Amino acid sequence: MMFPTHQLLACAVWLAFCALPTPACAADAGNPSAYALRLPLTVANGAPLQRLALPAQALVALQAPSYADVRVFNASGQAVPMALSPVPPAEAGRQQTVLPAYPLLGNATSSSALDGLALRIEERSRNGLRERVVTVNTAASGGVAASAAPASPATRSASPTGPQTLGALLDARGVQRPAVALMLDADLPVGQPITFTVASSADLATWRPLAETVLYRAEATTTAPAKGTANLGASTLTFAATRLAGQYLRVSWADASGQLAGVTLRSATLVTAADAPAVVRPSATVAAPVLNSPHVVSFSLPFATPVAALQVRPEGSNVVIPLRVLGRQGANQPWQPLASTVVYSLQSASKLQTSGPVALPGSSARDIKLEADEKTPGFAAPPEVTVLFEPVQLVFVASGPAPFTLAAGLDQAASAWLPLGSIVPALNTDTDELARQVAALPLAVVSGGDASVALITASPVSSSPPVRSLVLWGVLVAGALALALMAWALLKPARGSLAADASGNAG
Repeated sequence: MMFPTHQLLACAVWLAFCALPTPACAADAGNPSAYALRLPLTVANGAPLQRLALPAQALVALQAPSYADVRVFNASGQAVPMALSPVPPAEAGRQQTVLPAYPLLGNATSSSALDGLALRIEERSRNGLRERVVTVNTAASGGVAASAAPASPATRSASPTGPQTLGALLDARGVQRPAVALMLDADLPVGQPITFTVASSADLATWRPLAETVLYRAEATTTAPAKGTANLGASTLTFAATRLAGQYLRVSWADASGQLAGVTLRSATLVTAADAPAVVRPSATVAAPVLNSPHVVSFSLPFATPVAALQVRPEGSNVVIPLRVLGRQGANQPWQPLASTVVYSLQSASKLQTSGPVALPGSSARDIKLEADEKTPGFAAPPEVTVLFEPVQLVFVASGPAPFTLAAGLDQAASAWLPLGSIVPALNTDTDELARQVAALPLAVVSGGDASVALITASPVSSSPPVRSLVLWGVLVAGALALALMAWALLKPARGSLAADASGNAG
């Protein structure tokens, strides 16, 4: 049976309309069962307003980078009013103090020569200039190897025939706030992974290790200069909040073989924080990313939530890999560079050193690719990959009967966020005061389990367009064929009439 042409056309247009990303064919956002994830909440009794930090399980289920597919439902299945609330960033209250670096010179080939040595600092005037003398006392010789420098020098490299630069000394005695990180300003040799170690001491004799990192300076290219921005790795060493008042810091460095390297440390910036605890970033571990080759690892993320940082830990010990991180929205989009870093796993006699996370600029890329430097062996096995998110906090009205449910994960859901002031009109508009008032609200939590971590199964990166695009193209082609069929059907009687007229005229 043949369907009328206009019915075929109407069917094609309807299919094309539903294939388009419009709310017309989307699931009902007011139905709790339509969401991919539903988590029960424990709320404070008798509090009309509650705040909630979105757990990692919800962040890995979202399909909108704007968090549009988030709802809080009461026991009657009604969505309650809610608003996004600012989260005090981890950087809030932080200060930076530049500490001049004083060179430690001595006759040695390894920075480990500093271990077991006592230092002494003397300040004096010479020719009208203040000098600071750093003396290295050796127990073996009873003598000294001294380095005299102005009060605010830049660390200088040792000459080939003179004393070697074993490290640098930083004066942190006047720092009163807890220190959380140290940012290094250094020049590195090309193509060598350099391990930096930071230790603290109050008496210049007994040293306590604080942190370590590995930096790598890539070769200069047309897009990367010879110094500074070509460095890969975390030049900021982070550690637990530490009181350094009355103490010194010692920075030492060595290459992969433990020998001294041609490093010039100009200065270091100490980062201090307020006494408030740091904000914990929710995280998710990527299960079994695909190892396409020793130099390429790729995976596709099942969510659209912006990623704040990516941590890559290679398998094995004593592994150092410079790599690039690239991302794209789908198979029909080109790869875009997101970051460059160096990942490492170094096993010393006492502990395992691993690289920290590399920051991504709020990327919502669905496909991720890790490209290892071709001059290295690359990955022997798929690395351990963890994605980190910026904390997301909401405030909702606990209206209606309990229990309440957090729902997340619905494609093409429209945003339901209200302005924060419309929920709590009395809130002060000052940013700091607003954050304090929100922090005073009772905290609703997900019932059971650790809300800060999650496990995601990433699918392999597809080399073909997504199924939705193929369906859309198929429907559009079908619509075009229906139009052509209708035009042919309309023209057929006209052609028959013309042929009859021509036959009559001939007769």
